[in-house]
Amino acid sequence: QNKSSKNNTKPPTLKSWPTDRTAAAIRATYLARDLINHPAEDMTPFQLESAARALGDRYAARTESIVGDALLETKFPMIHAVGRAASSAGCEPKLIDLRYNSERTEFPLVTIVGKGVCYDTGGLDIKPPAGMRNMKKDMGGAATAMGLAGMIMEANSPLRVRLLIPAVENSISGEAYRPGDILQSRKGITTEIENTDAEGRLILADALHYACEEKPDLLIDFATLTGAQRVALGVEIPGSF
Repeated sequence: QNKSSKNNTKPPTLKSWPTDRTAAAIRATYLARDLINHPAEDMTPFQLESAARALGDRYAARTESIVGDALLETKFPMIHAVGRAASSAGCEPKLIDLRYNSERTEFPLVTIVGKGVCYDTGGLDIKPPAGMRNMKKDMGGAATAMGLAGMIMEANSPLRVRLLIPAVENSISGEAYRPGDILQSRKGITTEIENTDAEGRLILADALHYACEEKPDLLIDFATLTGAQRVALGVEIPGSF
């Protein structure tokens, strides 16, 4: 920007960015939108992981996942509890972990966590039909996190990037977690379940504590967490804190 820009109160636009940064922003936006717009049958936890791996491969990042009962063995009990009712192939709960520039320890570490509920029935506290209709979008936090991670990696920024996505389907079966259950988190804190439709904060609790164990320089979390935010702010303004 030129020297007079400090006196310009207008926010920067894509037109004022370098061409490569503009292209990266557009690609990130379309990636997030495309992931969210997929029907749930084509965006299971397995397919969300496949999309994360494809993103990582593009930028020579390393992607790993912890799947199914291995979540219990590695102390992610709340991710497992929320997702265990979805036992069909590809729908098992998992934690996706992507790392970029992990060997460059001189770079600051930015960790991005995204809520990846690939479909949300509400669980045993089932949603009404109108409330369930668009719940394919409940992995919007994960999609946004992937878009941001891709944008940072494409810019070749002097940063280490870690992307964590707890990916589940909040389904109904004999294995579903129940109202009144008391779950233990990775941190060791217990949570009594009042409503199984408040599943996002449970899976994020495990993922965020895991992220904090590494003491990142910056931690960013994206989630479609509660309809109360939409009531308060409408559909155009995101809630931030």
